Amino acid sequence: MATWQYKTGLHNVGSYQVSGKPWVESGLVVPVESGTPLQVSFPSVTKEVTVRNESAGVIRVGFSAAGVSGSAASNYFTLASSGSFTSPIKVVDVYMISDDSSAGTATVVAALTNIQSNFIVDNWSGSSGVG
Repeated sequence: MATWQYKTGLHNVGSYQVSGKPWVESGLVVPVESGTPLQVSFPSVTKEVTVRNESAGVIRVGFSAAGVSGSAASNYFTLASSGSFTSPIKVVDVYMISDDSSAGTATVVAALTNIQSNFIVDNWSGSSGVG
């Protein structure tokens, strides 16, 4: 007789119902638009993510490097100075790049699950809406 073992995973509801483990990184330097996007990697899959623009300029935020930079970039949203974004999403990386010629700064706050980051391959990169 086969036995079923309850465990954490992307489709495990209990992993998202409990409070998340806090994670914060502030003072992040967001590169200029001609540079390589800043990749913020989380130690496990997120339950919720907040990104705050701490700079005077506009920054682009997305979930793949291709989504926020390059000539085909179109899978991002922008945050104006002092703007913030919060969403209950399951990701392992967030990418940021300045929307102009000067570098910016940002803070990222996340609620983490107990789901290992390797459960999400490439952070959904290549998916429609991610880039």
